[in-house]
Amino acid sequence: MKAEIRDQVKQMNDQGIGYKKIALELNISIGSARNVLKEKDDSMSCRFCSKKLNFVEGKKRKVFCNDSCRYQYWNSLKKVAK
Repeated sequence: MKAEIRDQVKQMNDQGIGYKKIALELNISIGSARNVLKEKDDSMSCRFCSKKLNFVEGKKRKVFCNDSCRYQYWNSLKKVAK
């Protein structure tokens, strides 16, 4: 896949467009769009503190860097909902 298309996929996803819609608009397979976005996930950061996350091959992808960030994130959402 060309670098231009990869960049477009990442840019569209940053705008909040899902991989299925991206695949339809760019006329590529859904699997290709998903794979490009999966590569992008390797540089993810913690949802709460924005610290860069380290991934272990074969393990579930992390969303938070530790339990403290996870608890604080979910508790902050509870306060907003009230």
